[in-house]
Amino acid sequence: MQSVPLARYYDLIEGAEILSSEYVDGQLSPKVLRLRDQSILKLFRIKRLLTSARLVPYPIRFRRHAHRLQTADIPTVEIQGVFKIVALQRTAVHYSPLEGQTLREHCEHHAIDRQLASQLGIFFQRLHHSGIYFRSIHFGNVVLTPRSQVGLIDIADMRFRRGPLTLNLRIRNLRHLFRYDSDLGCLSPARHIFIDAYCASAELPSSNERRLRERYEAYFTASAAQHNSQA
Repeated sequence: MQSVPLARYYDLIEGAEILSSEYVDGQLSPKVLRLRDQSILKLFRIKRLLTSARLVPYPIRFRRHAHRLQTADIPTVEIQGVFKIVALQRTAVHYSPLEGQTLREHCEHHAIDRQLASQLGIFFQRLHHSGIYFRSIHFGNVVLTPRSQVGLIDIADMRFRRGPLTLNLRIRNLRHLFRYDSDLGCLSPARHIFIDAYCASAELPSSNERRLRERYEAYFTASAAQHNSQA
């Protein structure tokens, strides 16, 4: 990972738009910036303790994961570089964004129709069959591209297994995907299309499919019950 002098970093971010910030030692610090050329710079704090993030820094993971996804023909960001800003105790990944709109942005103006619900079910089953476990998955980091493909962004928190995910990991990852009530609400009218497409593509044993469907439907039932209790 290349070390970048502080002056070079400030030249890089001159005129940038701050997309996300975080508090560090009581001060607001940029976390994600859109640079003048519309590329993205994402910053990570260097961990003081010996952790997995220290052994394999997030920008390195980000670059590896982008390569793995591209190898699997899954649209994602294009990495331009990874580097360290020692003076700020930060590492960074610089990338070109994936063109399109997030699924959450789509849901602000459109419902998820039958065709898109089926496409999403097949896409997530394909991820799981390929052994890809995206722990931080949600509608905000799933992108619908202009070529009508489904892609992924914000890909640091991801694991790749040698074989298809187990049933428990599939269930857990779908729980991550549907962690937000607004996302559940957007898919809810077409939720049966999603799970039908997922299961048809997965060809799971009947007992596993039944369990997966039960847990999947429970996500929507729990969300609806919570909403009604608050009404």
